Amino acid sequence: MNDRGLIFDIKRDSTEDGPGIRTVVFFKGCPLSCIWCQNPEGKRFMPEADVNGNRIGTWYTVDELVYRMLQDKPFFTTTGGGVTLSGGEPTLQMDFAGQLLQALKREGIHTALETSGFFAFDAFKEKMLPWLDLIYFDLKLIDAAESERYSGRSSKKIFDNFSTLIKTAKIPVIPRIPLIPGITATERNLKGIAAFLAKHSVKTCALMPYNPLWLGKLENLGISAPRYTHSRFMTTEELKACADYFTHGSHSAQAQADSV
Repeated sequence: MNDRGLIFDIKRDSTEDGPGIRTVVFFKGCPLSCIWCQNPEGKRFMPEADVNGNRIGTWYTVDELVYRMLQDKPFFTTTGGGVTLSGGEPTLQMDFAGQLLQALKREGIHTALETSGFFAFDAFKEKMLPWLDLIYFDLKLIDAAESERYSGRSSKKIFDNFSTLIKTAKIPVIPRIPLIPGITATERNLKGIAAFLAKHSVKTCALMPYNPLWLGKLENLGISAPRYTHSRFMTTEELKACADYFTHGSHSAQAQADSV
């Protein structure tokens, strides 16, 4: 069904998903199953209903989405914004995502991608990369076994893809590390990622503070017993400790932590 894409949300007027004012298209379906997923309604590649019977997931054609994006083009033009593909995981619907990106570029719209990094690189390089202006690339767990334990997949392909991408891409590729207390936000993990980035001459990244609001989304989906239950925001001291772990992991890597 490459002529249509399954989308679970379209967020307008975003200032957090790239430069300028942006419209974010959330693709449904993800190859990972992170136990802390911030958008659990985007995990399954199928329409579903919440506890109130509301439908989550709508099939769109490229033309239908571009029509909606063009309504926001004046804001993109005046602020240097554009459209960001997020999820879920957009690369899970690579053919459709690539067609959408091409259509957006024909309209002169800046494009960005937020990705988990778990994809077939050769297909991505052919079908999506040529029509992207910016990539936010999540690096969660450097240890492959821990990644499989907490996200359902080894992180080897993710880190391999990142290494290859920064060598070949001619656009900015910004690594982002979600800070999940007790899982990714540990001294060992953050120092390990910092050393990996320094080895590849990456001098900056973004640390993403934990947000517990996803737990309410689980309740809305009828999931009452999550595997991970950390229910509070991180303190300033906890965020600073994460930034310190990261910067001390390598003198060549500079961490930029939101709210720190």
